Amino acid sequence: MAKKGQKFKNYPAEFKIEVVEAYLSGKYGGVDPITKKYDLKTNRRVCEWLKIYKKQGPDGFLYETRGRISKGKGRSKKLENMTLEEQVEFLKMEVDILKKVRALQKN
Repeated sequence: MAKKGQKFKNYPAEFKIEVVEAYLSGKYGGVDPITKKYDLKTNRRVCEWLKIYKKQGPDGFLYETRGRISKGKGRSKKLENMTLEEQVEFLKMEVDILKKVRALQKN
């Protein structure tokens, strides 16, 4: 578990790609020798980087993936940018909401 004030080492994308490609080449024999050669604390990093590389390719290292993924605020689409089907669905939903508001106001 991380200790308060502990600094974590960040590795550049180029380094991660180099480590993974060295592993995939089979030149060094496996995860443990790669870990020692590149002076990594655990061989788990190599396994995690390998998983990212296999799933997303070298571009997978260009973006920070730690932390929670922001759900963000839903993007509001403009009616002009929607297809006709989307416009119809949106307007139906809007009418339903207005009907419910009117019903609540009457009570």
